[in-house]
Amino acid sequence: MSWRIVAVVLALACVVLSRAQAQEAILTVADRGSTRTYTERELLARADVQTVTIADPVYGRAMTYRAVPVTDLLSGLKIAADDDVQTRATDNFSIGIPVRLLLESKPAEAQAFIAIEDPAAPWPPLPKQGTASAGPFYLIWKIGSGARISSEYWAYHLAALTVVDGPLERWPALAVGAEVPANDPVRIGLQRYLEVCIACHRFKGAGEGEQGPDLGQPMNPVQYFQLPALKQLIRNPASLRHWPDMKMPGFAKSRLSDSDVDAIVAWLAYKAKQR
Repeated sequence: MSWRIVAVVLALACVVLSRAQAQEAILTVADRGSTRTYTERELLARADVQTVTIADPVYGRAMTYRAVPVTDLLSGLKIAADDDVQTRATDNFSIGIPVRLLLESKPAEAQAFIAIEDPAAPWPPLPKQGTASAGPFYLIWKIGSGARISSEYWAYHLAALTVVDGPLERWPALAVGAEVPANDPVRIGLQRYLEVCIACHRFKGAGEGEQGPDLGQPMNPVQYFQLPALKQLIRNPASLRHWPDMKMPGFAKSRLSDSDVDAIVAWLAYKAKQR
């Protein structure tokens, strides 16, 4: 084989390899001053990867994954105790998760992992999502008996984890006054809004949600819905209206209790009175 043929073969091999690498999914992990990137192969080859079996609410059944603890991926980043980690999916779905939850390591609480889809052993398609699986990266939770995790914190099609300020530092207009007691439904409603609603719905521009309408402008929903209808809409939108591109799912009471719905409405009503 002449040197020219060898050169051509090597060049073609490099092209094939570079294309394969370019097509590999990338997970980005960043704080305010640094950025790390990981491919599926790199994460699957880590010493801290482990097998995790969970009751998966997205798939609706038990699932087993190869996964890396989020505590390990965030190790070495500059993070304050009241920071959030903003998750972002490939479709731009985004929600902030309190860093205290992601760094939890006690088995009785909820432990966060990044599950990695092995291209050689792909996961099944998501229910009602066509042929797409939850991969290539998926934020999952191993939930202990004493833990509660928002359904929105199961972030599939994950592309990035970014350390950011907490939501009330980023968007102080969402806050309630100091006169509101800690256990008041208004304050609880704000917390539920941050856990469940803000991923899709901004409030007077605050937030990053793009999937649903702004809940604060031009009008607050308590100003144009009767309260029973608004609560029914939050519980199960399809029970009131339906259209082909509808995105908002219903919420089972195990995911969002009646008192949670009441609290969200109480917070909306509180904000509607502010000018």
